[in-house]
Amino acid sequence: MRISNMSECTNGETSETACGFVVEFADVITKQPFNSTNTNVGGWRDSELRTYINGTIYNALPSELQNVISTTKVISGHGKISGETNFETQDKLYLLSSEEIYNDFSNSSIAQYDTSVGASKQLDYYKKQGVTTSSYAGAIKQYNGSNLYWWLRSAGSYNTNFFLTVADSGGWSSFRAASSNGVSPAFRIA
Repeated sequence: MRISNMSECTNGETSETACGFVVEFADVITKQPFNSTNTNVGGWRDSELRTYINGTIYNALPSELQNVISTTKVISGHGKISGETNFETQDKLYLLSSEEIYNDFSNSSIAQYDTSVGASKQLDYYKKQGVTTSSYAGAIKQYNGSNLYWWLRSAGSYNTNFFLTVADSGGWSSFRAASSNGVSPAFRIA
């Protein structure tokens, strides 16, 4: 694990996921599909992966750590279903967003694929690493010694079956919901 953030949110961010003391797993801890049914309908809020992370993974943490993890307001983007809006959940553990990793994400050509743009800010760790949409080696995570794609929490806004990811190169990408990709949650400390 690593400390990913210590700065407060001061620019009207609606997601608390990059506010205050944030810890994340430095690498991928397991591989899982987002949903076995290959859908992004309902987004992070209704996903099997959210249930797994906040159940199985959270329950595997030592009770001393569980006792200091804050419940966090999480805003995540939606897919291409008419009438869907960004999702708000309250989670102990959550996945990161595109904005929390890539400094220039909100101004990039790929921002149109994540409807949650503007809800968060880049985490201090990724800022220190200089991670942008064109310089992203600092976003690489490994699983069993190999670089691996890892899930972000937003559904791709361009269809009904992709979620956003960080590629094995560290660049921004997306994958079908039923694909087994890396899981690397974060959490806030009270």
